Amino acid sequence: MSGQHDAQLDRHALIAQIVRRFEQAHLRLGKTALQKIIFLLQRSFGVDAGYNYTLYTYGPFCADVARDLDVVAAFGGAQISYDLGCGGYQIHPGPANDEIRERASAFLKGLSDALERVTRDFGGLSAKDLELRSTIVYLAKPGMFRKELIEQVHDVKPHFAPAAIAAAVGELESKGYIDGLLEDARN
Repeated sequence: MSGQHDAQLDRHALIAQIVRRFEQAHLRLGKTALQKIIFLLQRSFGVDAGYNYTLYTYGPFCADVARDLDVVAAFGGAQISYDLGCGGYQIHPGPANDEIRERASAFLKGLSDALERVTRDFGGLSAKDLELRSTIVYLAKPGMFRKELIEQVHDVKPHFAPAAIAAAVGELESKGYIDGLLEDARN
């Protein structure tokens, strides 16, 4: 039971840390962005938060992240409000944010570089841009043809033009979030 309890503390602290990091960087954090940031931390940096993602309407989604955000908010680690001007949720640190992060400081200590990089690379993006990029990372597999990845993403997300998908694939490759894609020799 202790291991499960520690895993929950780690998850809650991770959410509290992301909320704090975005606040410190003066970046907007909503529910969709939080989902994608945690997904990218797990997939691209091997952060062991134990969340299982599936592909959903706005890209990779995990119901446990949504539930844990509500728990963190109930404990005072985050404040969630709906912003009519932006048409979405905004998440800010709550009065117990520091306390929640302190309880799992050992877990968080090893995440600093990964969180800094994800915040820098994705923190300023819109929910729509995060949807596209996280979907690409979700579907990308080493040894897959680049054209095949672009087609798969377009099949799942037809509201994104193939050219926009290709540009995002190139960006993600150049930043090291996906690798091992093959060029189609027939092109």
